[in-house]
Amino acid sequence: MSAIILVGLLSLVAVACLVLRLPAPAAAAGTAGGRRAQIEDSLAELARARAEGVIDAASFDDERQRLQAELSQLPADDDAVPARPARTWWPFALAVLVLLPLASGSLYLFLQGPFWQALDASRAGPAATSPVDPAAMVASLEARLAANGDDVEGWKRLGRSYVVLGRPDDARRAYDRAAALAPDDMAILEGYAAVAEDAPPPAIAAMIERLEQAALAAPQDPAAWVRAGFARAARGDRAGARDAYARAHELDPQRPEVLAAYAASAYALNPRAPSDEAVAAYRKLIALQPDNASALWVLGQAAQLAGRPDEARDYWQRLLERLPEGEPLRAQVQRVLEGTAPPGGP
Repeated sequence: MSAIILVGLLSLVAVACLVLRLPAPAAAAGTAGGRRAQIEDSLAELARARAEGVIDAASFDDERQRLQAELSQLPADDDAVPARPARTWWPFALAVLVLLPLASGSLYLFLQGPFWQALDASRAGPAATSPVDPAAMVASLEARLAANGDDVEGWKRLGRSYVVLGRPDDARRAYDRAAALAPDDMAILEGYAAVAEDAPPPAIAAMIERLEQAALAAPQDPAAWVRAGFARAARGDRAGARDAYARAHELDPQRPEVLAAYAASAYALNPRAPSDEAVAAYRKLIALQPDNASALWVLGQAAQLAGRPDEARDYWQRLLERLPEGEPLRAQVQRVLEGTAPPGGP
């Protein structure tokens, strides 16, 4: 049942992950070329990792397609880089906001980003000529990083692997090493969120502080406040994260994605008994997105706790109808509707 309780947090993560990757509204000359070189390096490193057996074929293809898609969107001429609209990310965030809760059967920790779960994929993927040994994969990556300690993508991949293997201390060290090498790579903080602790390691702490200061320096920028909200959550400040997302929603009340982040952060403060603030935010959200899975679940939970079981069943039935067959979350919602599982709590 913990997977259902945390489903509202996925909206928060989806928004945060997209916002962290949001480019500046106008790119300076040379920026595209630098990013192109980074992507090409990442593709080369990815190919090496596949050749060494560090990742499985499915994960390799997914990551390669993502990098190639980003590469295809870069301007061809660095000397004439056009200004990007400040909010071209919102349509993509909207799509992720709707789809991500439907793939939430493998939740891990509060505020987990969209992790590239290579080791899990290797276990569930098509049969290969020889089984993939996760420990051997990680050992190979560790050996390569011992020889090349400046490989940022390698440290990020190692951090993700440690998360999947349940080695949070090692994951924190890997992400901190990556942050020391690439202090402006917000994807590192995205990964660190899965193993966040109250006292982050030095390089991660510096990244969090920069995001906080960026919001204070641009108090009218909702995207900056969304980033600050994610940074606060990464250091364990849930109330502070809620305040940051509330500020972002105040500045940009027409954006469902910002509203979803605010609603999810308010809900995260007490997922066993949603606050009036969280319920009000989700009511606004469902008016904009009637099929939003997180809103359907939370509003059903709130109605059940308020003694309105018919209303709760209506919300949950609508949620059940939107979940595909075979989706683990569907079975959990079905058990709630049948009365064989509680509507809230792990």
